[in-house]
Amino acid sequence: MDFALTGEQEALRDTAAKYLADGRASAGSGQAWADAVGLGWLDPELGTVELALIAEQLGRAGSPLPWWATVGLAAPALGAAGRPVRRPATLAWAEPGGPDTLAAWIRAADGGAGSVAGGGEARTGAGSAAANGGRTAARSAAAKGSAHPGPTCVVAADGTVTGHKIRVPHLVDAADVVVAAAGAHGVELRLVDGEHLRPRPVDAGPHGLDATRPVASVELAAVPSVPLVAPDRAADVLALTRRRALALLAAEGVGVAAQALATATGHAASRTQFGRPIGANQAVAHPLAEVYGQVETARSLAYRAAWSVDAESGPAADLAVVTATAAAREAATAACEAAIQTYGGSGFTWEQPLHRWYRRAWWLATFDGTVADFRAELAGLLLDGPGDTR
Repeated sequence: MDFALTGEQEALRDTAAKYLADGRASAGSGQAWADAVGLGWLDPELGTVELALIAEQLGRAGSPLPWWATVGLAAPALGAAGRPVRRPATLAWAEPGGPDTLAAWIRAADGGAGSVAGGGEARTGAGSAAANGGRTAARSAAAKGSAHPGPTCVVAADGTVTGHKIRVPHLVDAADVVVAAAGAHGVELRLVDGEHLRPRPVDAGPHGLDATRPVASVELAAVPSVPLVAPDRAADVLALTRRRALALLAAEGVGVAAQALATATGHAASRTQFGRPIGANQAVAHPLAEVYGQVETARSLAYRAAWSVDAESGPAADLAVVTATAAAREAATAACEAAIQTYGGSGFTWEQPLHRWYRRAWWLATFDGTVADFRAELAGLLLDGPGDTR
């Protein structure tokens, strides 16, 4: 079996790296999005491995493009409805007092306890069986043995959506917003035009965790929407969304870690004290060597996860994605912290560009759960076994 990248994949990766190195993908640049479309980064023919190669380079560049939110969070639902993906888009799922993770929404879509506001019926039969692969991850994510709050965002008979969504990535950039909501017969995925929304940024600007990846909340008050995914397919699409989003973030985390490591090793080789590079000291060299091992391990796991999203299903794909998620997040924070230490502690200041990657690493470390949460899910997948794979 050949585990190497193909020539086309290498060309895609190198083209993305060259484009991003030119610095044209700047914040607030409409041309940058047009360039991404022109470069083929949204082409439906791209598999998750190809998307992961792009995500890695975007992470390395610290890009503010809403690309990941579009292809990772929104594209699975848009693609399931046969809609082209060309405009910036995102997914709104988390709710205060309701399901606040993608795993919780998979449980709700599959007819879990309290899954539908207003007493909607749980799904049974073939639709439930088809979603069982996605349900495996949901069960492992601290899902057993207790009732869970149901969705509070609801779809009215006229198709309007009402509710409150929080922690929506790139909502301020999105022209199309996929909204997870409870309908009369179960969870639905609905499409809302971004022009109808008034997002409230909660983690943006110079004091946000990551100024290049804004997060917002929004009140939906009888907002017009169109159906994308019906209740009988919602669990499957949400499971794919979770796998793809996490796999791409793992690749992005590898890019962040690689950039931090490259910055640190370059400084260790060029900065001299007492007539020799500081990298000649074991106290500097050894931590960087350990980080190198973490980064390369995380890269292998991220590529494996990206391949699994398309080539495997159910527990096998979940296991690969969750493993890569934990490894990449830890590698990103470890690499940034080692780089800051290599710079003598100055790397945490706003004047030092390394600061931007450290903030992205911490954003990644908290998206839809902590590293501890994903390690607990991984333990559940390993200890509980594959279960029913119908």
